[in-house]
This record gives sequence, structure tokens and C-alpha cells, in this order.
Amino acid sequence: MTDHETDPNTEAARIVGESTTNEKPLPAGLEAAWAKWAKSIKGVDERGWTLLRAAFEAEWWSRQQDNR
Repeated sequence: MTDHETDPNTEAARIVGESTTNEKPLPAGLEAAWAKWAKSIKGVDERGWTLLRAAFEAEWWSRQQDNR
């Protein structure tokens, strides 16, 4: 990877973090939140979905811990 290329994992985390912060609150349950959020994502291949799902879950769990 060269300096000007972004790491796909970092990019997925950035996209999820930014988009979940700017949205109306997501449903409380992980699966319901994922289903609602994922509806807005288009044109992603299988690897992209895997990265986005992992980043989404990490963000969701982090927010659950912050809300305790």
C-alpha cells in the first residue's frame, strides 16, 4: 500500500462512524440497527459489506458501553 492509498479497514470505520453520528438515532438492537443503516449503502461488494459490518458492530458496541 502506498502513502496515498487508504486502508480499507480504516475507511470502513470512518464511514460508519461519520454516518451513524449524523443520522437519527438507530434502533437499540444490533440487528435492527444494522438493517436500518445498511439500507442506505449501495454498490458495495462482499468484502466491503464484511468490513462495514465489522466496523458497524464495533461502533455499535462502543456506543452501548458509552451509554451505560
